[in-house]
Amino acid sequence: MPRSDTAVRARTRLLLMYNLTPQVRVPDEMLRPLTEAFDLGRFAAHVEAAGLLLPRLVLHERVPEITLPPSAVRVDGAAITLAVTPRRDPLLFVDVEIEDGADGSDAIAETLYATWQDRSATRVGGAPLTEWLDGRLRAYGVTDLPADQPPLEFGRNVHQSVFPGAELARRLLAEHVSGDAVGPDVVTIVLRGTMDGGTGATLGIRRPEMLNNPGQTMVAHGRGVSVIVGYAPPVENAFGLAAAGILNAVAAVHRIRRQAFEALELDRVAVVETADDARTLVARLSRRLSDLQLDLSFSVEAYADTTFIPELLVEGFHSSLRGVAALADALANTSRIVERVDAVLATRRVDLETASQRYAERRDRVLAAALAAGSVIALPPALLLAFFGVNSSDVDPRRSILDVHHYGVAYALAWLPFLLLMGAGLVARRRISLRLSDPDADIPAVDPDRRRTRRTWLGRSRRRGR
Repeated sequence: MPRSDTAVRARTRLLLMYNLTPQVRVPDEMLRPLTEAFDLGRFAAHVEAAGLLLPRLVLHERVPEITLPPSAVRVDGAAITLAVTPRRDPLLFVDVEIEDGADGSDAIAETLYATWQDRSATRVGGAPLTEWLDGRLRAYGVTDLPADQPPLEFGRNVHQSVFPGAELARRLLAEHVSGDAVGPDVVTIVLRGTMDGGTGATLGIRRPEMLNNPGQTMVAHGRGVSVIVGYAPPVENAFGLAAAGILNAVAAVHRIRRQAFEALELDRVAVVETADDARTLVARLSRRLSDLQLDLSFSVEAYADTTFIPELLVEGFHSSLRGVAALADALANTSRIVERVDAVLATRRVDLETASQRYAERRDRVLAAALAAGSVIALPPALLLAFFGVNSSDVDPRRSILDVHHYGVAYALAWLPFLLLMGAGLVARRRISLRLSDPDADIPAVDPDRRRTRRTWLGRSRRRGR
């Protein structure tokens, strides 16, 4: 008999997901599928099939002692999972269960707010969570970060999934709401206690219709918090992976935009005085553009697609979360920003090609001038040497070849053609000018005086005709 996708939890579970910085360079052979850390049930085959495109597991440990920020509720340990995307962006999963009796909506909202705003206060064994992660990575030898590289840090983006259990789950499932309306407990949790949940307004909270089965399942989410009730752990974990994909895509959008502006700033402040400077700048911009395009494809577009886990439940949750995150608009705007960088790079390439062409033309002109000068200098003396070398009565062996008075005619015949040729070339060069084609060249110009005379003659002829 197939396993059911529905179940009611005994204890409330929180799956806290964070994007981290900087990128972690982990060898491919040390990465494992996320199915080793999360029970994905019938979804496992889809995750393993798309393993190269989905985040992959770096480390997964159960820590018996974890300290959340002071205002959060107490938890019995945590499962900490670190994964990296194909572009080596680290994703952190902190999986905890809340102690019995401390899972009211207000307490959960306070915990979500604390682990969102004061996430750096989370500690494992007395050490900050990010430092503990960095130490584990270096201990395992799975990173080639330089020794002076700063430790991992929390990024800007967070998604927190709440899977209520016990009395809270039964209360949420028993709420009778119509349409997109949400109960006060849901508003309190999804908005982390920042708004009054008793007004009856949705406040931007979405309830995917296909995921809400009254009395059995309930899903409601905002941009950063999801409340999922009545689903079995494999479905919960699949929803978590979908949320992590959106989380990484939004983080990548922020990074791509920042790097695009840095590329434009690099182009603006660059001092380009030589062709080598231009080649260096073009090479740097090309590398940055290539990274931006890869990030856009494998960190945003890939996670905006719902076909990695082709199941209606996961696709419905992914689509709803993608809509509330406005990922489609962010992707379109970011693509246009990357296109602007490409346009700047194209302009720089044109400048480089123009400079290279000018350099080649100047070099060719110098070479042609040197050859012409060599010809002018060498040919007349060669003719004179040939004249003086012949055995002729015109050459007097008693006179020096430098006797211009005696050999003036020979010197004139040898040099005069070249001097005339050079003079004619200089005159022709001065008369050459750049002429552009005139689009109205086929329309003859009309002299204003002649036009006025013609109009006067036509007027007189017409008066005479009358």
